[in-house]
Amino acid sequence: MMTEDDFFGMFGIPVHYRIDRAHLDQAYERLTLEHHPDFFANAPPEDREAAERTSAMVNEGYRVLTDDVLRTAYLIERLARGRALDTRALPEGFLQEMFLLQEEVEELMDVEESPRKDALRGEVTSRLDAVRGEQAVLFDAISGDPALEQVQSMQTNLNCERYLLRLIQAMDHTGEGNPFGHD
Repeated sequence: MMTEDDFFGMFGIPVHYRIDRAHLDQAYERLTLEHHPDFFANAPPEDREAAERTSAMVNEGYRVLTDDVLRTAYLIERLARGRALDTRALPEGFLQEMFLLQEEVEELMDVEESPRKDALRGEVTSRLDAVRGEQAVLFDAISGDPALEQVQSMQTNLNCERYLLRLIQAMDHTGEGNPFGHD
């Protein structure tokens, strides 16, 4: 049941972008109780070590599957099956658009409250939601063994999601210095 490379199987949920969070939480709770190292304190050393390994694997699987970005990256890695992907690819024009947004964020860094700042955050959040919606569509289109181009599209979309998340994080750290690493 539990193999290191199959977090979905570990929790008994289908391999998919969208997950049943309630089912995952229930399975996590059950597995945590079954394999918690504290319950193996008086067991032979090999059983204690196995419980520690399994418990760590359960925690890592839960961490990956509950985080949208980590789950997406995990799924893409599985779908790529060792095929090389361009992990820096972005759609044409995306980087230029993000640079303009980043400049605007930097200009607003020291402003405590501003209608433009709120609007900008809303724009970036909407864009992030759209990217996540696109990712769901890309995963829904998969049947069988996907072509490399399909998996690359998912990777490119994930790259956009990560960029947008960093931009939102920068907006959340207003007044704490420049989160982009330059002045």
